[in-house]
Amino acid sequence: MPVRKTRQRAAWAAGLILALGMGLGAQPTVAAPAVYGPIAQGDSLWSVVRKTGGGNVQQRMQALFNANPTAFVNGDINRLKVGAVLNLEAAAPGATAAATPPAKVAVGSAPKAAVQGVVSTPAAAPTAPQAVTPAPVAAGAAAATPSAAALAPPVPPAGAPAGEVIKLVGRASAANDEGDIRALQQGNPVNSGETVVTAPASFVRMKLSDGGYIVLRPSTRFQIAEYRYTESSTDSRSVFNLLKGGFRAVTGAIGKRNHSAVSYKTAVATIGIRGTDVEVADCSSGCPDLSITPKPGLYFKIWDGTATVDGKPFAKDQAGYVPPAGGDPRPLAFEDPASPLNQDPTPPADPDKCF
Repeated sequence: MPVRKTRQRAAWAAGLILALGMGLGAQPTVAAPAVYGPIAQGDSLWSVVRKTGGGNVQQRMQALFNANPTAFVNGDINRLKVGAVLNLEAAAPGATAAATPPAKVAVGSAPKAAVQGVVSTPAAAPTAPQAVTPAPVAAGAAAATPSAAALAPPVPPAGAPAGEVIKLVGRASAANDEGDIRALQQGNPVNSGETVVTAPASFVRMKLSDGGYIVLRPSTRFQIAEYRYTESSTDSRSVFNLLKGGFRAVTGAIGKRNHSAVSYKTAVATIGIRGTDVEVADCSSGCPDLSITPKPGLYFKIWDGTATVDGKPFAKDQAGYVPPAGGDPRPLAFEDPASPLNQDPTPPADPDKCF
């Protein structure tokens, strides 16, 4: 074959390969969802993350919380504002720290075309792929300063250990957000994100990794909503939700180092601590485990230290009551016989003081 024709065919083949490569490289990718909203009643940050992509759920929850600070009630990661619209870009699976801060999304107002759920924004015009060659680093040169995101403390994954069961009387179980349920036995771990449930006539005592203790009453549902214990007092946090029943708790190192890092939430009030031994029973919808039928509402006693109930301070040997509809906490006598906590007290959380 003549050399000229061979070169022509080789050039034609090379041109075809280049054209195909450019055509494939120019195919636009589907843009990741940009926003989610408006938030509906019953939505949680966990459910939003699960609906909008994969990746590490806890890390994406934290990224969404950081990127949308005005979308949460009183800065509480567990309470999304109804009507808010979340910027998802900062929490996209595999996303890295952006060179510029993400665009702010107005809370309470959604784009006109938005509907409840994921709202996509148009993808940018595709550009030809560019090869990037990393700049060489001279021997002995100082390493680049890590970004703020790289320095941020890691968020524990769902299921990270929070403590263990050290005493069990009767039966108890733990359920995670996936709906998996396991029976608890003495020595079993309890994890961040799990809800611990006690059966009738059953008690469970848990020791947390920071040295705190919690005892759950019979017929109780108690969620370890968020638990993170590190060497840094500003990075550690424990948030608990009393969904039903009652408990008694002694603060561990997290609360002793940073009082605002620990809270116990109920349907009618939030209890903050100041180095506290606190006892709580939520009888807003009845307390079938009690030997009496108390007036519906939330009852609490401060055995040691101080606490706040919806911001109102209570000291050692003080007690109170919150109506089932909420409102200002009302003081009660510490030994008031009308309080179910005096008729049927919860065992002390500290094992040195009880069963």
